[in-house]
Amino acid sequence: MYLYGASGHAKVIIDIMKASGIVIDALFDDDRSIHELLSIPVMHNWAGESPLIISIGNNYSRKQISEKLNCEYGTVIHPSAIISPNASIGEGSVVMHSAIVQSGAKIGKHCILNTGVSIDHECVIENFVHISPQATLCGNVHVGEGAWIGASAVVIPGVKVGKWSTIGAGSVVVKDVPDGALAYGNPCRIKCIQAEPALRDIHERNQENKLKRIAVYGAGGLGREVAGGIQRINNASRENWDFVGFYDDNLEVGTQVSHYGDVLGGMNELNAVEEPLALAIAVGSPQIRKLIRERITNPNIYFPNLIAPSFKVLDLQTFKMGQGNIIQDSCSATCDVTIGDFNVFNGANVMGHDVVIGNYNVFMPSVHLSGAVEVGDCNLLGVDSVVLQKVKIGKDVTLGAGSVLMAKPKDGNTYIGVPAKKFDFK
Repeated sequence: MYLYGASGHAKVIIDIMKASGIVIDALFDDDRSIHELLSIPVMHNWAGESPLIISIGNNYSRKQISEKLNCEYGTVIHPSAIISPNASIGEGSVVMHSAIVQSGAKIGKHCILNTGVSIDHECVIENFVHISPQATLCGNVHVGEGAWIGASAVVIPGVKVGKWSTIGAGSVVVKDVPDGALAYGNPCRIKCIQAEPALRDIHERNQENKLKRIAVYGAGGLGREVAGGIQRINNASRENWDFVGFYDDNLEVGTQVSHYGDVLGGMNELNAVEEPLALAIAVGSPQIRKLIRERITNPNIYFPNLIAPSFKVLDLQTFKMGQGNIIQDSCSATCDVTIGDFNVFNGANVMGHDVVIGNYNVFMPSVHLSGAVEVGDCNLLGVDSVVLQKVKIGKDVTLGAGSVLMAKPKDGNTYIGVPAKKFDFK
């Protein structure tokens, strides 16, 4: 059998394989400075050798590698582990010393069940999960893809832990945890909603290299507001962004934008950036925001959520948000609010319970969304506008300033007034 990844995690897997009588032919690693690990040769050009175990502890890295390699994967289980004959363990997974997997449990692909973990009856562990040493999952627990359960954590029966979430060491999880959450404590509480794993992976590399460079696309008024918001985020110690300047296709390179910085170029220059760079799209038109995002093809560009320190969420545990959102001062959300990608909240926006917001929407100051409102994609809601409860907005709708929307609008139209009615520009 072969291992992909010559790290400390690989050393543990090597010990397990030796204890299980599995012959290790070689390891593979992209770091060409590594030539052997525990006297086993490390090679650098994988040519389809299998069966294989991806011996890397980072959940998202295992997923990335598995998507690139087309091969057969093995499964490694320490002889001291107790595995019910009625349990199942997916390919590429590793079960370490003294782990227990009870009847009816289903373990996905490329998972890590670390030393001494206890997985009780009928638990479901999705792919690329890491259960750290001595963690206990009681019966019927469901752990989503890529989640990480910290050492000695306890998850009580029937609880669901969301995809790509992180549970801190020693925590006691007593209720469901949403996707992407960072949660810890006894009882476990949601501390924040993290970025998507691919973006978080880049973000973590930036932190390791002390690189947190950020730029703004759009050097107009909204761009200046966003640049000022980045300063406020830094001042509140929420992040430590290094603002490098603006990108704008309508201004010459070197143009100074107030006191914030200079224009670095346009789309061509942005797509040629050779190192990780965070980017905020600060353009007020929903449709143009979408077009700009679609034109960005550079994998080094990522899109953090820029959230003003004054943003308040009543219930973080039920709050979900995608990427690339800009939330300015004095906005608030209550409970069970879901926000998609690349939305702009211009200030003092209020989101009631069970609000669902799609992508590329722009909310001007003081927009109020009542309970169970749904907003699709590429909509513009004007200053002081109100959407009453349970109204569903589709796409490309414009709601005029001060208007009150009381019924579902037709896509692609403008609505003005109290109550808001379709406006004919002819």
